[in-house]
Amino acid sequence: MAEMSSPRVRPTFSQALPVEPQVFLTQLAEAIANVEGRCRGHMLSDGAILKIRREERRVWSPALHLHLDHETGSEVVGRFSPSSPVWTAFIAIYIGLACVVLGAGSYGYAQMLVEETPWAFLGVPIAFLLGGLTYGAAFIGQGLGAEDMHELRSFVERVAAASPGRDSESGLGANS
Repeated sequence: MAEMSSPRVRPTFSQALPVEPQVFLTQLAEAIANVEGRCRGHMLSDGAILKIRREERRVWSPALHLHLDHETGSEVVGRFSPSSPVWTAFIAIYIGLACVVLGAGSYGYAQMLVEETPWAFLGVPIAFLLGGLTYGAAFIGQGLGAEDMHELRSFVERVAAASPGRDSESGLGANS
């Protein structure tokens, strides 16, 4: 198992499949359906989106997007991302800060043209500073969600390692 050593905005991993991809997808669907497990999700045509059970989910709990690697066909690729509301908030913040940069830059340039003190230019470095802090918040959230990331990845590893017909013995729904 490759270790996720340094923080990344959207950590990615790949897991070799000891079974055929369709068998893995069937096992994954059965494991998701287990109401006693911590992981929930919904299946896609060539993968799934996994989350922690709603009762245990927090603002910083990630989602794990899985898809089969079409080149090799023998591994599943997982990418962690913030939940949809958090992702939307980050995008809205970045769009808002981009508007501040454009507005402050334009107003500051207009102030220069009419030979006033271009105080509006102060908005540009402030917006970049806030953008950097927002970027850093992603890593803070990743640290807070590390346990959930581990749980989701372990779930995928258990499903991939389970042989067909042994789901009840493998503890796929167990909180391990």
